[in-house]
Amino acid sequence: MSRFVKLTLALLIVLASAGGALAQDAPFTILADEELKPALELLYGALYDGAAPAFVAARAEADLLATADAMALAADAYIRRPVYFLYGAGLGAVTENVEAAAFMDFVKSPGAQKLLIDGGLLPAEVTITDQGGNEVVVSQPVERILSPYAMASYYIYTVGGGDRIVAANFLGMSGPAAEAMARIDPDFAAKGSFMQMSQKEINIEEAAAQEPDLITASTRTAWIDAIRELGVPLVLYEGETPEALKEAMFITGQYLGPDAAGRAEAWAKYYDWVFGVVTEATSGIDEADRVKVLFTGTEPLRVASGEMYQTAMVEAAGGISVSAELTGYWNDVNLEQVVVWNPDVIFLPTYGGASVEAITESAEWQVLDAVKAGHVYQLPQFSAPLDTPVPDSVLGIIWMAHTLYPDLLGENMQCKVEAPYFYATWYGYAMSDEEITAFCGE
Repeated sequence: MSRFVKLTLALLIVLASAGGALAQDAPFTILADEELKPALELLYGALYDGAAPAFVAARAEADLLATADAMALAADAYIRRPVYFLYGAGLGAVTENVEAAAFMDFVKSPGAQKLLIDGGLLPAEVTITDQGGNEVVVSQPVERILSPYAMASYYIYTVGGGDRIVAANFLGMSGPAAEAMARIDPDFAAKGSFMQMSQKEINIEEAAAQEPDLITASTRTAWIDAIRELGVPLVLYEGETPEALKEAMFITGQYLGPDAAGRAEAWAKYYDWVFGVVTEATSGIDEADRVKVLFTGTEPLRVASGEMYQTAMVEAAGGISVSAELTGYWNDVNLEQVVVWNPDVIFLPTYGGASVEAITESAEWQVLDAVKAGHVYQLPQFSAPLDTPVPDSVLGIIWMAHTLYPDLLGENMQCKVEAPYFYATWYGYAMSDEEITAFCGE
């Protein structure tokens, strides 16, 4: 136990024995389950110089509600987004008390994690199984993350750990997307530019100089064995299916602490809800009436295989991926094969220089029905590319379904509703009306 925590606990004992100085002068009140009070007393005392929190017995008197039933808290329509200070235990705002909001920010921080670890209320390390099948022991809290794997960078932001990234790789970060990320995180440009790294290469000395607590990588990364020589926990990801994406989020939450774990679970429930609404709406489409889709990559003749996340998205949106029988990762094909497939719609991503014009302005591609009909579409992007296995892809599924079947979802699932909700909830960013229109269209 640290000297700071010992002093804090001593102060709490003195206050308790003296009756404490609490309720009438307290900046906010808390209705809490009895078993959570020791943790809250520890955190409150650390933030307020040894003072004791003002616990109340009725919800009508409370500014904050603390419960060990985190899922019930998350489902409470009158609670603003809860934070989690112990695994499974949540704290939610009942009123708009500024001091209470600041306390909620504190309890999910690495500093609060340290206090709870030293107080024996949180584990000093966690053991996870990454998506490469490796058991990884991670000391807590994780404060400095090196994230060469771009997908993992977005996982970390979504569970609230963006401020713990010291350097990261991102995908499709040019123009409006980079500007949006800079508005979400003012330190984004520095995190994404001062150190060059990718799945193919990394400077080991520079990586070590960042003194990371944890490093992310893909299972396909070339430098895994070399980076392990640093002795830093290395977490491998592989999220090319909806289930694998959710698993990747759960893993990220595990090593970032209780609040991140709670956020990962909440995101997974949202993802399942969207996925369910869209697939239920598209399930009644006859096979003969389903739209045939070709998903191209960084070049027009580089296409997504059936084992890739893009194919799962197309199928969830009610389409048929014409390249679903291909295996592996991106496949290079010839135009003759594309003509045989004769897709109704062509989708392309926002990274690697991909463009609609590379297809629509090519004389060779004019033989395709999709090109003749003007059905060649580049996905939108606000932060992460929507076709990749990242949390933002939930919006890509909505966008694809509306593009393939404009009238099918009706008012049930609208981009202009879900996009601002998504970025406010998981990135803590309020989209402007102009940003919503640019992202979702008129």
